[in-house]
Amino acid sequence: MNSRYIDAEPTRQHILALLAAGITTNRISQRAGMTHWDIQQFVKGDRTRGRQRRISPARAARILAIDLAAVTPSLVDATGTRRRIEALTAAGWPMERLAEHFGVSLKYVAEMRKQDKVRDVSAQAVTRAYEQLKDKRPETRGVIPPIAKRARRMAADRGWAPPKYWAKFPDAIDDPHFTPEYGMTRPQRLAEEAVWLVTVAGVPRTEAATRLGLTFGEVDEALAYAAAA
Repeated sequence: MNSRYIDAEPTRQHILALLAAGITTNRISQRAGMTHWDIQQFVKGDRTRGRQRRISPARAARILAIDLAAVTPSLVDATGTRRRIEALTAAGWPMERLAEHFGVSLKYVAEMRKQDKVRDVSAQAVTRAYEQLKDKRPETRGVIPPIAKRARRMAADRGWAPPKYWAKFPDAIDDPHFTPEYGMTRPQRLAEEAVWLVTVAGVPRTEAATRLGLTFGEVDEALAYAAAA
C-alpha cells in the first residue's frame, strides 16, 4: 500500500455532508480543482473497482477545505418560482421539458412547487427559462400537441394563471402578498377581498360585508373557509 496515501473516509463524509446540504458534485469539483468523476469516485465508485478508499493528503486537504457555510446555497421565497412553473405549464409546457430547461431533475421541479423557499440559483434558472419560453408556443419547440394539451388541461383544472395573465401584473409574480384572481368567479373574488379586509386590514366583519355588498353570513363563510385551508 502506498504510504503517501491516506484513508479517504473522512473526505468522503465531508463530500456527503456537502451533497446533503444541496451542493452539487460539479460545484464541489470546481471548488476542489478536480473533475466531477474524481468526486464521484469517493461517493459511488464504479462497477469494476468500487468506491475509492485512499486519497493523497493534498487532494484530501482541498476537499476538506470547502467550507459548508461558505458554499451553502442561499434560499429565497419560492412564490415567483412556483408561479412561473405553473404559468409555463398553463402555456402547454410539460414538466419534463421544463426540467430540461431549468437544468434540474423532474422530481426537483415538483419539489420547488411545494416549498416555501428554494435555492437562489434554482430561482434564477427558472426565471431565465420563463423569460425564454413565456412567449413561445410549445408545439413549435418540439412538444407534441397531445402533450401540450394535457399540460394546459392540468393547469386549467388547478386554476394556474398563464404568462399572459402575469404580463398584466409585471411586478406581482414574485410578490407573496399578491393574490392572483385568474379564473375566479365574482363571488370568489369578493370572498378573497373579505378575508383580506378582516384578517389583514383589520376591518370589522360587518363593515367588510357592507363595503363588498355581502351578507354577514357570506363573510363568515369566507373566513371559515380561509381558516380551514
